[in-house]
Amino acid sequence: MARILALLMFGIALFWSPPSRADVDALSLHASQSTYMPAGNVRYWVDVNPASSEQDATTALQDGRFQPVKRWPPTYGFANGVYWFALDLRNVDHPDESWLYVVEYALLDHLDLYLHYSDGRDQRFVSGDREPYAARSVDHRHFNFALKLPPGQSVSSLLRVQTESSVQVPIAIYSDHAFLETHQRSQLGLGVYYGVLIGLLLYNLLIFLSVRDRSYPYYIGYVALFGLALTCLNGISYQILWPTWPLWDDAVLLLAIGGSLTCMILFTHSFLELPARQPKQARALRIAAWVMTAITLASPFITYRHAILLETASVFLLAILMIGAGLSAWRHGYRPAYYFLLAWSFMVAGIVVYACVSFGLLPKNFVTEYGIQFGSSIEMILLSLGLAYRFKLLRDQNLQLQLEATERLETRVAERTGELHRAMGELRTANRRLHEFSLRDGLTGVHNRRYLDETLAHAVSQARERKAPIALLMLDIDHFKRINDTYGHLAGDDCLRAVADVLRNHVREGDDFVARYGGEEFVVLLPGATRDDAARRAEILRNEVAALRIDGHGATITLTISLGLAALDGGDLHSGPDKLIRAADAALYKAKRDGRNRLVCAD
Repeated sequence: MARILALLMFGIALFWSPPSRADVDALSLHASQSTYMPAGNVRYWVDVNPASSEQDATTALQDGRFQPVKRWPPTYGFANGVYWFALDLRNVDHPDESWLYVVEYALLDHLDLYLHYSDGRDQRFVSGDREPYAARSVDHRHFNFALKLPPGQSVSSLLRVQTESSVQVPIAIYSDHAFLETHQRSQLGLGVYYGVLIGLLLYNLLIFLSVRDRSYPYYIGYVALFGLALTCLNGISYQILWPTWPLWDDAVLLLAIGGSLTCMILFTHSFLELPARQPKQARALRIAAWVMTAITLASPFITYRHAILLETASVFLLAILMIGAGLSAWRHGYRPAYYFLLAWSFMVAGIVVYACVSFGLLPKNFVTEYGIQFGSSIEMILLSLGLAYRFKLLRDQNLQLQLEATERLETRVAERTGELHRAMGELRTANRRLHEFSLRDGLTGVHNRRYLDETLAHAVSQARERKAPIALLMLDIDHFKRINDTYGHLAGDDCLRAVADVLRNHVREGDDFVARYGGEEFVVLLPGATRDDAARRAEILRNEVAALRIDGHGATITLTISLGLAALDGGDLHSGPDKLIRAADAALYKAKRDGRNRLVCAD
């Protein structure tokens, strides 16, 4: 009943509604013409109700709420609501009965076409990039619907459009023969373009395998992902690659656009040598690459509209950022930036034009629709010139290297002298290493008593000159003889090494050092440390040693240490290293007398 009512209301609206400003003439099909762009014959109405039905549209048509399309083709940007388009066709005298109603924009989600013929026939078609590809009347990248319209017959159509993408509805009417002829030419043009794209991809891949320049992988990734994005924009991917997977097209488009923009950023970063020449610009591009990567990875998990708006808006920001980087590099004298700037200017111009069409800021026509293809074609030529120029620079650099090699032959005697000096330097280094080895304890790897004797006086003298504090810790492993007697000398050696490791790990780099004083005694020198600082660090060392667990060949050995601390403040100008050692030693033995496993500070 609702279907019959909708048909009756549609017929009344078509034949009996009073004239209004929204009335337009039917599109007449004549024998002299087989292709029609129905500008001036299409009316539209927007319903904010997402469940808008044919009956709602028929009522709106009857009430005169449909308005003539003011700009052709109809482009409304990323708009909400359901868009309805009314178009009446009449075959006046064209001999062809078979016609195609074509919507030449491949990213619309849902299309419903309602047809009511003057001979009483009714049809409904469903299409869109989220509908099965097989629903199309003809195997073609654009949405199309078959009409049977003999001469003298007419048909009234209502097209329902609901999409998260940009609302672009370029309607065209073709006879079957004209459609085949026209779209053979467009397919040929796209085939040539993609052939050039693939050729450029392979060409740059071969160059990369030859020269190993890091710019090439980024550019190859950009070309590949950019080409994939274009196949989605042109409807080729859905037609050829995944016709049975409607939801793939939107997801792949988002990932390809985001990935190509990320590769574009990285190519700019590498090609312009920004890290070495312009660190601030390089940092900005690295941040942009991370942000673009995050947007790309998040795009499958948010709504298509929000994701495509983010990526489309990113084009404008990245255009400013990359052209700015190119201009800056050019002003700083980097000559390849001139080719880069020209190339990306054309490319970015094409992308910006396409984005403006998507937002409804520019009308959709052949130039604006295929602006990306035009811009990228010019970009390919200019970047090829830029690469050739870089090769020329490399050749000049090679010639310069050859001249330098000739000069090096003339200075061979000087080089031999230099080699002699280097050999002497290596000998001095070996002697220094030998001296260093002689100052190390062979068992624990820390400094030995000899090093302490050579260094302590100098450290105290420096502290006196700077009027800075200095502290010395002397420590002894408690009951070490008992450990040797009980577990053997090898276990005792393990204990010494373990304690030395604890001490070494808790001294600061610089003037601090650890030395084995003799037997199980160690010294830790702490220049710049006050008595309180040294005491805190000593307690840390004592606790760390107490936490050790050492394998005693089947038994677990625990250790404790006793520590004596002596410190000189900056005003003590008469104390020397001997006094420091004696004070620390006396404090150590007091710690042992008081029960071991403790710290005693000298007065």
